[in-house]
Amino acid sequence: MSSKQPSDAAVRAAAIDPTASFLIQAPAGSGKTELLTDRILALLATVNRPEEIVAITFTRKAASEMHARVLAKLQAGQGPRPIEPHKVRGWELAQQAMHRDKAQGWNLLQYPARLAIRTIDSFCAYLVRAMPWVSALGGMPAVTDNAREHYEAAAMATLGMADDYPCVARLIAHLDVDVRMARDLLADMLASRDQWLPLLAQGRMADYLMNSLERAVEADLERLATAMPLGWASSLAEPLRLATEMRARTDPAQGLSPLLDWDGQPFDADMASVSAWQALAAALLTDKNTLRRSVDKRQGFEAKSEYKDTFVAWLKQASGDEPWVEALADIRSAPNDGYTEAQQEVLGVLIEVLWLAAAQLGVRFTEKAEVDFAEISQRALQALGSVDDPSDVLLSLDNAIQHILVDEFQDTSQTQIDLLERLTSGWQQGDGRTLFLVGDPMQSIYRFRKADVGCFLRVRERGLGDIALTALELRENFRSQANLVEWVNRTCGPVFHPRAIRLSERLSIRHLCRSMTPKRELVLNFIPSGCVKPKRAQKVGRTGQRMMMMMMALRRPRLSPCSWPSKPCSSTRTAPTPLPSWCGHVHTLTELCIG
Repeated sequence: MSSKQPSDAAVRAAAIDPTASFLIQAPAGSGKTELLTDRILALLATVNRPEEIVAITFTRKAASEMHARVLAKLQAGQGPRPIEPHKVRGWELAQQAMHRDKAQGWNLLQYPARLAIRTIDSFCAYLVRAMPWVSALGGMPAVTDNAREHYEAAAMATLGMADDYPCVARLIAHLDVDVRMARDLLADMLASRDQWLPLLAQGRMADYLMNSLERAVEADLERLATAMPLGWASSLAEPLRLATEMRARTDPAQGLSPLLDWDGQPFDADMASVSAWQALAAALLTDKNTLRRSVDKRQGFEAKSEYKDTFVAWLKQASGDEPWVEALADIRSAPNDGYTEAQQEVLGVLIEVLWLAAAQLGVRFTEKAEVDFAEISQRALQALGSVDDPSDVLLSLDNAIQHILVDEFQDTSQTQIDLLERLTSGWQQGDGRTLFLVGDPMQSIYRFRKADVGCFLRVRERGLGDIALTALELRENFRSQANLVEWVNRTCGPVFHPRAIRLSERLSIRHLCRSMTPKRELVLNFIPSGCVKPKRAQKVGRTGQRMMMMMMALRRPRLSPCSWPSKPCSSTRTAPTPLPSWCGHVHTLTELCIG
């Protein structure tokens, strides 16, 4: 058997260093669990008590598997040196850990519960139980996977306060007295309250939404500006300026005024330039958001004029399928002035109602002695206190925990990030305590549990609290052949954030010892449940793509002005198109009530 080492062997060896903190990007099939268990073994050889190491993962199954693997390696460490080269490092680390076990009298193989490997939910529950009076939950309540019934009950209780609270009556009136819609929208907001409650507490939710809207629009403008063809501005400025002057004589309010003074420089990618981009979209695109192929007097172009010939010639150079065409269409319906005064007034009403709804949900949880996962996480934060005013539990954990490992970090929510920041708030650089985070942005699947893949990206760029993290990437794939990995990257890559590094592109180690099978073209059709007849596959292609887009988009508001792509996702040459950033920056309730 070949003893060839993985191409990223140096990265894997560096990640075992028990004195440093890391953020590891580990694609599917890259040996992530193996690395985590090796890290735990390396740390066991350095600590005074095994409880000083806390490993956190997302599911009970993953926690159980990790626990079993660590114990299996410790057991193997008492045996002979393995023949397989890839098992040698784990065996050596296990031997060192068992020597420490013997010296300290831990007896881990007899008392495996001393290995602190648990889910994030069980860890939060532990904190709540440790400080019941601080968490305000008293005894540990039951935790439900589906709290929709509680959200709706709290929403109805809030709407029932319309006679006493003008803000509630104002919301109901704004929704045309559609109580069911109001209930559903409030319930949706309560399900994601861990994302907006901190903003309400700081009294800056309105400012946050304004800034968020601007950032989202400017992100799409940046994407559009980058995608525009070379020399577009200098080529289009004069013919569009002349056409706009011609149209202004008969229709001065046609929305193209930003083009009258265009000097031929590309437009900036900021909110002040949205109207200019939208004027460009009106000039270049039809009402159906396709690229124009001809123009006439209705667009301000006189017959047989030189500027018309120049403009039409430029249009003919484009096929109409370029990315900039769709990006320009997206900007066409983007808000160009932020929120109006009337919209800001409604936003203020929403904020008041949300306070009431959150309070009603707390009452509901108390009555039913049942909470959701978000509530447990929030109360765990309360149990820890703050950096300036830590609770006894936080002070105790600060002394007891020396190393924290987090698996599936791409599925971490902002509340869990806050929890980690609070747990490590007393850590100092070089004091021997370490943080080890492992995940892959392309495998984030727990959006329904408020997981935010953006947390992974932000921590990679900025660190976590005061903890500086060294970012490493595993690139070797032990599970899939190279052509399969390449196809996934090529087909699904466009729906991911550009900062999210793609799947490992290296050749599978298990296939280095034998000849590769011939590559086969991969074809993918998304067929809804029940549509299994081949002759119907073409008919449901568009529906299939909609299903894929709904799964991949972070959140698509109900009143989004964007249309679904017109081409079915049926082969490796077709990839779904990402939605505009501004479409999903605000929660559904705000979109509906302000739009």
